[in-house]
Amino acid sequence: MHEFVDETFQLDSSGEKILSIQASLNGFSFSIICPDQNKLLYFKSTELKISTENLMSRHFESWFAEEAVLQNNFKKVVLFYHSGNLTLVPDHLFDSDSKNELPTLLFDNNENLSWVNNSVGQINAHLLFTIPEAFQQTINKYFPTAQITHPLKPLIAKNEDSGAGQNLMLLFGTNHFSVALSNDNKLEMVNHFSFKHPNDVVYFILTILRQFKLAPGNIQTFYAGDMDAHNGLEDLLKKHFPNSAEIQANIATPPFLDKLLITKNISLFL
Repeated sequence: MHEFVDETFQLDSSGEKILSIQASLNGFSFSIICPDQNKLLYFKSTELKISTENLMSRHFESWFAEEAVLQNNFKKVVLFYHSGNLTLVPDHLFDSDSKNELPTLLFDNNENLSWVNNSVGQINAHLLFTIPEAFQQTINKYFPTAQITHPLKPLIAKNEDSGAGQNLMLLFGTNHFSVALSNDNKLEMVNHFSFKHPNDVVYFILTILRQFKLAPGNIQTFYAGDMDAHNGLEDLLKKHFPNSAEIQANIATPPFLDKLLITKNISLFL
C-alpha cells in the first residue's frame, strides 16, 4: 500500500474536489485533486490479486468499506477501467438508430458484460468498451454520478495536444497494452494487445508502423502504465523507438512521490 495526504487536505471541503479511481485486477487506487489549484491532495494505492473480472465487484465493495474518505461527497467522480474490449466509432456512424445495435456487432454477446460509451470530442468519435455488469452496478450504487472512463480516453486527448507529427501513445497493464496512433493531430487507430514478453510489444508496434508506412526513428512514443511488470520493457522501447518518453502528469505532484507509482496510475494524474 502507498499513501500520500497533503497537509492542506480537509474532508469538509471534499465537495469542491475531484475524485478519480483506477480499478484493475491488480487492485485499486484513487486520487483527490483540487481543480482550482490543479494540485494533488490525496493519493492511495492498494495492491490486490483479483483472479477474474467476475470478482471485481466483491473486492471493490470490501475496499470501499475500508476507505472512509471515499464515502464523502465530491464535485466529480471518475472511474477508470482498462478494458481490453474496445473500439472507436466515428460520430457519423453512431446515430440513434445504430448505437444500440453496435455493441452486439462489435463485442461478444455476454450477459455478464456491459458496454460503456465515452464520447471523444477531440476526434469526433466514440470510444466503446466493455465492463463487468456486476462491477458497473456496484459503481453506480456507491457513485451514481461517476463517469466510467477508459484510461485511453485522456491519453487520446493528451496525444492531440502533443502537436503535429507522428505520435504513439502506449498504456500498459500487466500482460496487455492499448495503443493510440496519431499523425499530424489526426488519430489513425486504436488497438489492444495481449503479450507475454516485451519482445511481443516491439513486434506489435513495428507491425502497426509498417501498416501505416511509418519509421520507428521518426515517431514520438509516449508510454505509461504498469511498466515494471516485465523486466526490460522500458529499455526495449527506448532501444527500438529512440524518441520514447514517459507520459507526464498534468497536475502538481510532490517530488518524493515514486515516479513508478505515477506512471502506473497515470489516469489519476491527468
